[in-house]
Amino acid sequence: MASLNNLKKRIGGVKSINQITSAMELVAATKMRKAQEAALASRFYAFDALEILGNVTDYLVKSGAELEKTFFARTVEKTLILIVTSDKGLVGSFNSSIIKKVEKFLKENADDFKAGKFSFVTVGQKGTDFVRRLGITPAGHFSNYGDIIDVGEIEELAGILDRGYRKRKWDRIVSFSMNFTSALSQEVVERRILPFEAKQIRKTVEEVIPNTGRYSNLKAEISKRRATETLDYIMEPSPKEILDDLLPHLLKIQVYHLMLEANASEHSSRRVTMKNASDNAHELTNELTLAYNKTRQEMITKELGELTGTVAAITNNV
Repeated sequence: MASLNNLKKRIGGVKSINQITSAMELVAATKMRKAQEAALASRFYAFDALEILGNVTDYLVKSGAELEKTFFARTVEKTLILIVTSDKGLVGSFNSSIIKKVEKFLKENADDFKAGKFSFVTVGQKGTDFVRRLGITPAGHFSNYGDIIDVGEIEELAGILDRGYRKRKWDRIVSFSMNFTSALSQEVVERRILPFEAKQIRKTVEEVIPNTGRYSNLKAEISKRRATETLDYIMEPSPKEILDDLLPHLLKIQVYHLMLEANASEHSSRRVTMKNASDNAHELTNELTLAYNKTRQEMITKELGELTGTVAAITNNV
């Protein structure tokens, strides 16, 4: 049986932990609401930007226009993997789920990985640590991206992807990140960012649109629009000049939206994790308090019994 002092110390320790996790839950909840608002507010723009990109790509390819192949299909020799994780822990399975997905991808492409055909850019310290454990130095690594709101904040990240692809450091860019579905549900998604391909872009749009809740009706609307609309673009001054300005911007929007979804997912996961920790601490406090009261009552009963016995013995002797 634990002593009263030990039980008292344990109760105090658990209450302190409860105070910390409750405070962290409040902070995470505040950041979660801010990140969710930013992610949800950007979705319509992201949907339309990706749809325009898919439509223009499809139209130009079908029309036989002479396109510079900078952002379009090419023979894949080298691949860049963009991993988006958090800087800190206490986020449940957020980071481990993403890393497991990356590990599965590397296992499926083991020959290319061993041949050194993969490079990495990481967002978040956990992803950076994972890549370094593989014995690889990331081509770029970023931290403190968890509270990004403004599109200008991802300029440097988007610039690395853009320049590396243009200079043929890599021929394909694949991202692994968490997609926000709801406060209680997030899922790891693998997306091909570059090269641009209409089919792949439309797949990305469908992955971004949630199956339930807000914006879920967009899937039906987009499918209907694709089936009924006939697109006939008139491009001035020329497709090449337009694409030189449009494609880098649309790449940036893809990266920006990906980061907003990842941040909303991270803060949601941390809030749920801290709430569970607080609930567990509260439950443990109740159990320890019950054990403390029970032990104390047993000690009092024992002392009363000893006192009664002593009084009875004295009385009998008299």
